[in-house]
Amino acid sequence: LVVIGILIALQVNNWNEKRINTAKYKAVLEQIYTVLDQDIQEMEAVEHGLIQKTSLIDSLLYHKSKIDLKMLPFVLYYIDAFPEPFISETNYQMNFLEFDQDNITQNSLSKSIATYSSNKLDFKPFSTKHLTQLLRQHNLPEPSLLFGFSILNNFGALDRGFFTQEEQEIALKLVDNIQVVNALKSAKSQNELNLIMVQNKKNDALTNLNLIKKFYPNVKLLYQNLGIVGNATKFKNYNDNIPLKLINPKLSIWEGTVKLNDGSIKFRDGNSWLANWGGDTFPKGKAKWFGDNITVKPGFYHITINLTEKTYHFELIHQ
Repeated sequence: LVVIGILIALQVNNWNEKRINTAKYKAVLEQIYTVLDQDIQEMEAVEHGLIQKTSLIDSLLYHKSKIDLKMLPFVLYYIDAFPEPFISETNYQMNFLEFDQDNITQNSLSKSIATYSSNKLDFKPFSTKHLTQLLRQHNLPEPSLLFGFSILNNFGALDRGFFTQEEQEIALKLVDNIQVVNALKSAKSQNELNLIMVQNKKNDALTNLNLIKKFYPNVKLLYQNLGIVGNATKFKNYNDNIPLKLINPKLSIWEGTVKLNDGSIKFRDGNSWLANWGGDTFPKGKAKWFGDNITVKPGFYHITINLTEKTYHFELIHQ
């Protein structure tokens, strides 16, 4: 009886240890799940920027007359702007992921995530700035351009008087230069390669996201303090949040009733800009990672944002 009691106690202890370790494993998986969700959104934004840049190159090659002359030198320099290297935060989270070596599912899942996290996405080795070199040879001043920023803002934030009329004319003549044409073709080829790299990385992230969901069906996104911020709120700035309420933790759905004025807003998590969403349409649309400010109309609104489906809706209660 004593031996049987000891064996039962050992089994209960082993069961408790496995339960605790599995809970710890799932807790870290939720962190990784949230990071993967952010990675996918980040790569979708880069993918969108690369597609639009290919469209710009085609405009320069085949429809240059449709490009605003004042913007032409900016566009030419922008062609050589590429995304910064991408390193997933899953690389850091893997330091805390302790899994059961004897558990085939945990072992396989952890290896898949480790493979994804160890692969850095670096565009620079495949992005030679041939066009910039040619523009510099013709003494065209070089503006500061960030990949994605000017595209997202339709070049509206740029100083239209940055280039003189003479410099604009030089840029127009350069578009027909055979060296510039060849540089544009090379840039398009580089851009298409970068797009394939992003899409492959995004698919890897999606695969791991689905593997985690299959292993842990109740996994959820770990956003803590979602709110809206902007000059359309009562604070009239982009510093102070109006908090929203988490009404569905599993799907990460947040709601709130807020009075808005003329202006714009964004969604963000906490008081940091490390996780924020904008959009192109009102009163509803797709929540875009680091997207444009959402232009709103005055009124009392019931606001809903679903961070699983990446959608938002401003339902007008009254003016």
